[in-house]
Parts: sequence; structure tokens; C-alpha cells
Amino acid sequence: MVYEGESEGEGESEWQERGYVRLPTFLERGFSDLKHEVIARGRCSMCGTCAAFCEKISIEEGDTEPRFTEGYDTVCGLCYTFCPRTFMPQASIEERIFGRTSDDALGVYRACYEARTRREEIEGQDGGVVTSLLAYGLDTLAIDCAVVTASDSNWRPKVEVARDYETLKASAGTRYTLYPSVIGVREALESDCNAIAFVGLPCQIQGLRKVETANQPYALGVEAVKLLIGLFCTKNYTEGLLDFVNRRVPLDRVRKFDIKGKELRVYKARAEAGGGGEEDVITIPLSELEGFVHEGCSVCTDFTAELADISVGSVGSAEGWSTLITRTERGDELVRGAYESGYIEIKALPESGMEQVRKLAVKKRSHNQEQER
Repeated sequence: MVYEGESEGEGESEWQERGYVRLPTFLERGFSDLKHEVIARGRCSMCGTCAAFCEKISIEEGDTEPRFTEGYDTVCGLCYTFCPRTFMPQASIEERIFGRTSDDALGVYRACYEARTRREEIEGQDGGVVTSLLAYGLDTLAIDCAVVTASDSNWRPKVEVARDYETLKASAGTRYTLYPSVIGVREALESDCNAIAFVGLPCQIQGLRKVETANQPYALGVEAVKLLIGLFCTKNYTEGLLDFVNRRVPLDRVRKFDIKGKELRVYKARAEAGGGGEEDVITIPLSELEGFVHEGCSVCTDFTAELADISVGSVGSAEGWSTLITRTERGDELVRGAYESGYIEIKALPESGMEQVRKLAVKKRSHNQEQER
């Protein structure tokens, strides 16, 4: 792309030296373009990146899409440029973040492990490894907060800026309904956090990496985001999923949700006298939930959060363990430190496990690319 005032190739060496990713000229695309090209076409993932970094855009509770809150659009270009659904210069961002690109379906990576927590008090998703990594980061001052997605007593998602161990433990576990969690980064920045960890989905990681690597004239504070942990994701659901589940089991009696194979597992604790209870599990075929899949997920081709520092999911590992992929030096150092300090247990992910992850990554990419044609 030739920028205003440049001839073909002019200024390229300066961009390369500064290590930024080429993105469209600012002041040429605004929210109206974002609405027309992304939101109106059902491509919005509700990641929250636009609202996190532009005070003129809002996503309030109950909203199903971002809203422009002022009468006049200054066309500053932030929302359009940072949105992971307008364009995705994957190779350029990989070069900027990792120093190389990869044709592997797993993306660029340094190591792959099976991992689980060594802390008995942590009850997380598939081994509690994310909570343990964040706890280690807080304890060693590698981070001063973690932006995570929690939920209320009825499993409605909400964002938390966790600054202590107790908040981390309370937010452990996976939520399978949409929430614009990147808006929590703004809350963390406004609270003067300067070493922020973020845990989120591939689309949310993409948005934050676009903010990080863009050459733009605004002081956004994104340099305070020090760690990105991405979660494996095939698709996400609207809140209609919760209403559907609630008709089968009251949500306030649900302890955990999990997707295994082709079914959603709802873990319920039976209420008995004295506060005890025997847990049982309700299974729902994923085929019954297709009507609740968010339409913006149909264009996503990233299963393993390929732009994260660390990627985590259950696919490929034994029951009670998580698959953990380190991609950057920072991510690798955090994992090794947590292991050596007794926060987590790790072992090499067998090739069979890696192939399971690759198979799903290829399946998602192929399916959604076909949908786009």
C-alpha cells in the first residue's frame, strides 16, 4: 500500500527498522466503515477491542454489537484498524512478534506440553493451569493484574481485573458465551496497572496484537499489556445458550461447563441436607446448540490463538491436563518459572497429542474458509 505523500517503496526501510506492521492510513476509515463492512455483515466477534481503545464506542450489558455514542465520527481510524475482522496481516504480525512465520497448523511455537496445577485449592478447567500461571505471575511481580472473564451466579459472563489470588481462583473455569473481554484492558489501564496479563479467545488476542503492532499516532497504553494467554476455540455461543441450559437445569446449580468431543457437559451438584451433594453430569449434543453459535465465529480460522504468548486448551492432553503451547520467549520463561517454583506440573506433549490439535486447527480453518467463499 502506498501512503499519502509516498511513492512506491518509499519509507519502507524506516517501517522495517521500527518493527511495525503496515496497516491502512489513519483518518481514512471510521466507525461507519466498520459498521458497514463488519457489523452489518455478521462478521463482528464482539471481542471488545474497538470499545477498549476508543471512548466513542460503547458495548454495554445486553448489547449485541458495538455502538458509536457520538453524533460525529472524526474518522480517527482506530476501530477499523484494530478490528480483527477488517483485515488480518497474520504473517506481518508473526514477523513482528515472533521474528518468523510458520506454515504449521499450530502456528509459531517454541514448545508443547501437557500441564496441570500443583495447587490443590485451584479448581480450574482441565487442570487449572491458566490460574496457576497467573498466580505465579502475580507472586513474582511479572504482572500486576490479570484481565479474565468471570461470571455471575447464573453464568452470565463479566470481566474481572484480578489483582490477587482469591479473585483469580473465583474466576477460574471456561465460559462458553460471548463477552467483549478486551474492554477489561481499558479498566486495567485506567486503574494504573502497568504489567497486564490478558486471557482470551483467538479473536481477542488478534485484536490486541493489531493494537500492539500498529504504527499509529495515539498514546493508547498498550505497551502495559505484557502477557497474552489465548484459549483454544472452535466457536462461541450467544447468551441464548444459557437460557437453553437453564430449562434443563437451574444455572445457579451448575458448577462447571465443559465441551468434550461432540457434546456440552454441564456439571451439576445435587443439593442435599447439610450442604453436601453428589455431582452428576448432563450432556447435550453440540448439534442441538447450533442455533446459538454466534454468526461472527463463522469467519474465524484460528483455533489455537496463534498470536498469543501462551496458548492453552484441552485437546491433545489426558483427562485432567491441559495442552499448553509456548510461542514467545516471555511465555516460555513464565511456564518454566511456574514449573520450577512448584506452581504447575508439565511434561512433553506426545506427537499424537500434537496431531490431535493440528487436526482440529486444520478442520476449523478449512471449514470457515469454505464458508467465506
